[in-house]
Amino acid sequence: MADREIRERYHRLVDKSIESDLTPLERFEMERIETRLDAEDRDPEIEANDRMWELERAELLDAIEDLLIRLKR
Repeated sequence: MADREIRERYHRLVDKSIESDLTPLERFEMERIETRLDAEDRDPEIEANDRMWELERAELLDAIEDLLIRLKR
């Protein structure tokens, strides 16, 4: 679907959710659309920083784990 169509569909689903309950398929569709819209709003620089932070965090945790193993010996 085109971006415009997706946004229109999302607003229709939101309107319907206010008036009545959504079907499980509609709730799933709405969640998928929200995920797509959120991804479009993310700044690529923030994404890169988040990935770099995750790598640094993993390296730090590995270093701590290695240190703990050495201390137990």
